[in-house]
Amino acid sequence: MTTLNEGLHDLSRAIDLAEDRVSPALLSRARELRDAIVDRQAAGLETTVVALFGATGSGKSSLFNTLAKTNLSKVSASRPTTNEPIAVSEQSATEILDWLHVRDRHIRPHLFNKHGDRIVLLDLPDVDSTEEANREIAQRLAGVVDVLVWVLDPQKYADAVVHEDYLRPMTEHSDVTLVVLNQIDTVDPAERDAMIADAQRIIREDGLSARIIATSTRTGEGIAGLRSTIESVAGSQQAAHDRMAADVRAIGTDLSKELGTKAPGLTKKNREQIATAVASAAGVDQVAKAAAGSYRFRGRKWVGWPALRWLTNVRVDPLKGLHLVPDKGDVPTLTGVRATPAKESQVRGLVRTIMGEATEGLPAAWRRDLTESTEYRTGTVLDHADRVIASTDLGYDKRPAWWQVMNFLQWLFFVVAIVGLGWLIAIWAANALVLPLPDPPKLGEVPLPPLLFLGGLLVGLVLTIIGRLCVNRGAASVEKRVRKRLIKQIHPVAEEHMLNDVDRVLEESRMLSDVAGRLTTVGKK
Repeated sequence: MTTLNEGLHDLSRAIDLAEDRVSPALLSRARELRDAIVDRQAAGLETTVVALFGATGSGKSSLFNTLAKTNLSKVSASRPTTNEPIAVSEQSATEILDWLHVRDRHIRPHLFNKHGDRIVLLDLPDVDSTEEANREIAQRLAGVVDVLVWVLDPQKYADAVVHEDYLRPMTEHSDVTLVVLNQIDTVDPAERDAMIADAQRIIREDGLSARIIATSTRTGEGIAGLRSTIESVAGSQQAAHDRMAADVRAIGTDLSKELGTKAPGLTKKNREQIATAVASAAGVDQVAKAAAGSYRFRGRKWVGWPALRWLTNVRVDPLKGLHLVPDKGDVPTLTGVRATPAKESQVRGLVRTIMGEATEGLPAAWRRDLTESTEYRTGTVLDHADRVIASTDLGYDKRPAWWQVMNFLQWLFFVVAIVGLGWLIAIWAANALVLPLPDPPKLGEVPLPPLLFLGGLLVGLVLTIIGRLCVNRGAASVEKRVRKRLIKQIHPVAEEHMLNDVDRVLEESRMLSDVAGRLTTVGKK
């Protein structure tokens, strides 16, 4: 069980969490109740305020006069005569009556046999008064008095105004609600039990567990029992506490209805799906392929045959084509792969679907607002992702050591081939000019000049093939590494600029649901 003070704390917490998230009417009720509880506690809980409510012709004012042992309230069977609340008590109750805004006050000694010093009895305007001001007074005090005595007319005890507008909304207030079937003397004795049973049935259908008390101010039937019940309720000094606890429970019940069920929230898979979609739309795949292409482009300059390396100059480094190569030490701020409207739309569609699943059970307005706000952030997230890509080190300046080894070997055998070629040209020129030259050295049976030339070319070709295979393999590794690195860095961007706010709202909704649940247990044993 939650105590009233704990409930008051939870009520304040619920008001803070529910701001702009529940209906204004419910939020206003909660604020008014919080203030009323504070004021009621300040006025003192030792005094119990008992108020008589009823429709025109129910005999409410006659019953009030009988209980007050004097004629304070005007009586009429055909029209409302009580225009403002009338209070009677055995001793002054200035503070609490000031709080209730009741000006017509009377003191009558020996009002009750027991606990009379703790009871203030009120007669209120009819709840169906033709005067709107009178109805407003009755409605206002129905929301704050400690004990509510509903006086019903045997001829119209099923009146829709009383039941639909007052009794049914008071299902949490059974402990502080008394129901009187007045003027029972006007009913044939043979029909009384059946009428009381039918009235009791209707009260049960309203959700109240209060027992019907049949009374007659003309014969005095049931008056002693009603007076004794009022004295018993007031004597426990629990009525004010019970009333406020019931009001808090009613707020908790209505709040729980508005909140619906707890939403499942975003799963780890949902987060990965959104972050991956953002990364894809931001061009991670394209950048990863460009990084691999840049690796091949630069690698072939180092491992290719020196005589043909000039051909690579007719191409453009893929990373430069995407504006991802630092210029003189500067860090790029934007890329050439920013998300297109079509890609952004795809991300929005995915976000809409995932948010629909993550917020299932929440009120429709909450679901709509969360989904729309998350979708709205898609463009911002993609802009941030673009800046992340632009500022990420893609390894452009890195040169593997094996490139340099391969470059040295290529140049070495290229020089060997040039030497062999030069030697052959010299031999050919000498023969053409009939100049004497010594025979070139041989390696086995093969002269050295052609061996150097052809051997240098052959080794260069083999090194080029091996180098290209290694470069392609390295490029594939670079593509995987860059893609993984970019996705890893974009995940926090999606979390920070898109999903953190969703988590916060969903957590607050869960907290609010928990608080609402606790409010429904205030004062219950």
